[in-house]
Amino acid sequence: MAKLLRLANIMKSYFITKVTKQDVLKGIDIEFDRGEMVALVGESGCGKSTLINILGGLDSEYTGSIIVKGKFIRDFTESEMDDYRKKRVGLIFQNYNLINHMTVLENVEVAMQMSDIDPKVRKKRAMDLLKMAGLNQYAKKLPTQLSGGQQQRVAIARALANNPSIILADEPTGALDKDSAEIIMTILKKIVESGKLVILVTHSHLVAEQCSRIVEIDDGKIVSDETKFVIKVKGEYEKVIMPKPIKTKDIAKLSYRNVKQKLSRNLFVSIGMSIGIAAIVLILALGMGLKTYVKEVYADNLSSRQITVTTQDQTSISDSQLSSILDLEGVDSIIYSGVITDSTFTYDATDKSITNLSEFDNEFYPDLLYGNYPVQSGTILINLKFASLISEDSVIAAVGQTIDVNYNGYTYTYTISGIYDDLSENSGSTNAYLASGDLNHLFQSEALTNVIYVQLSDVTYINTVIDDINALRLHTYQANNEAQEIITYIELGTNVLSGVGFISMVVAAIMIFVVLYVSVAERTKEIGILRAIGAQKKDIRKMFMFEAGILGIAGGLIGITFTLLISIATNVITSISLQTQLISYHLTYYFIGIIISLSVSVLAGIAPSMKASELDPVEALRYE
Repeated sequence: MAKLLRLANIMKSYFITKVTKQDVLKGIDIEFDRGEMVALVGESGCGKSTLINILGGLDSEYTGSIIVKGKFIRDFTESEMDDYRKKRVGLIFQNYNLINHMTVLENVEVAMQMSDIDPKVRKKRAMDLLKMAGLNQYAKKLPTQLSGGQQQRVAIARALANNPSIILADEPTGALDKDSAEIIMTILKKIVESGKLVILVTHSHLVAEQCSRIVEIDDGKIVSDETKFVIKVKGEYEKVIMPKPIKTKDIAKLSYRNVKQKLSRNLFVSIGMSIGIAAIVLILALGMGLKTYVKEVYADNLSSRQITVTTQDQTSISDSQLSSILDLEGVDSIIYSGVITDSTFTYDATDKSITNLSEFDNEFYPDLLYGNYPVQSGTILINLKFASLISEDSVIAAVGQTIDVNYNGYTYTYTISGIYDDLSENSGSTNAYLASGDLNHLFQSEALTNVIYVQLSDVTYINTVIDDINALRLHTYQANNEAQEIITYIELGTNVLSGVGFISMVVAAIMIFVVLYVSVAERTKEIGILRAIGAQKKDIRKMFMFEAGILGIAGGLIGITFTLLISIATNVITSISLQTQLISYHLTYYFIGIIISLSVSVLAGIAPSMKASELDPVEALRYE
């Protein structure tokens, strides 16, 4: 029957320089099986601990073959090697390698937590293991509150958590007194009696003599292999627990615990992030509030909410363009009109061109200076430029005069009813309005729709509607653009101040980046422990990414709280002084603020999380 563990020609070297190497293991060939308690002995530096690290799956830089239950470890993928450390081997270290901010119970549970075992199951099993080690009464204590011997028993309980078939112990009694050492050896013998393989490294002759087999290594080679006695297996070997990958929620819990460990520092970082979030959200909310205020002020001003739209060449506006304009957000209605651009007028036998000849509409009319609007057929309303061509001395004298309008081979006589204040961009040209319906006579057909007046629901849509209409390759003009200018300045100020807020976000992101890098250095050994008990690289990455995310969410929530407090105080003041609330309570902005905070924090956490996941487990465990 095949042995549980077989090593064939294992060789390991360390490079001192790029070209100089030191051979540590020089061809190890040996087999082990269940029910054995094997002592690896030899002088310091002979390769005992190196061999334990290789058997434990912590060191893969070697040559030769290791076969566990007929499977070559060399063929394992990275994920399979992580599972090997979870399911097949349990590691016990001389310096215990417990996680000091976790309770005794949690230190045992963490190995099963890495394996996604049901919380109720892992808690019961952890308590059973602590009871076996005689420590169940210390379950809620921290490792630092226990003696060295008690801590080592916790480490043994953790090593047994996933019920591995192989237990590897590196100097498990080296730092203990005689009584504690005897307790540890008794526990290890019971483990062997349950049908497991225990391999331990020791310098102690007394410890080695209690083992059923002693293997001596010298200068990287096995020089003796002696079986002293056989340990009787008293119980059936338990089936190995077959764990699944760790759940995301369990990684999140570990991350939350880690953030709480350095609460004051992490709170400081989150507050730094919150300042940027509060600034951005406040600026956006203030911009929205100011736009609303402008909308209220200009609500009754028709001309401020109206946009004149024409084609570039004065041809008809197409039905598809009209339909697109009607579908735009903020468009309330459209007044259809037409403009003739190639007519002339005759006065005192002199012919002169009319730049724009439009039809007067009672829903939209310019400011009257003299006379009356053209409400009767046969009347015409002209601008100041037009009037100056008729009466140079006094433009008012033009009112009541008659002129002939010529178009398309036809001539019509009109009486000037009044003069208006032309504020259009063509105010230096001759512009005029005919009475409603008279433009059709000039066309001798249905009037051409080459001018429309777009009525907005409120002034806050001015810029976006103008941009959308321009995108349709139409020409826009607004007679009263005071509201538009105010909104443009508000938007410009909002963008500039938001940029300042984003700069503070960048500074906060750098703080998170630095803090997480420091955290990686502080928790290097903890990372090594987690990797040794089966945590995958992606688990370590997730843990640090979650920590970054927690800092980001905390910063976002604190920032939103600041925003609400400032908004409430400001709005109380402006409600009294201006009868309006200048800062908008916009839930979307609050949500956006939290998302931005989370996103920036997660981005800042990518590099530290990658560094943490790439730490070498062996080097990490040696880190002090």
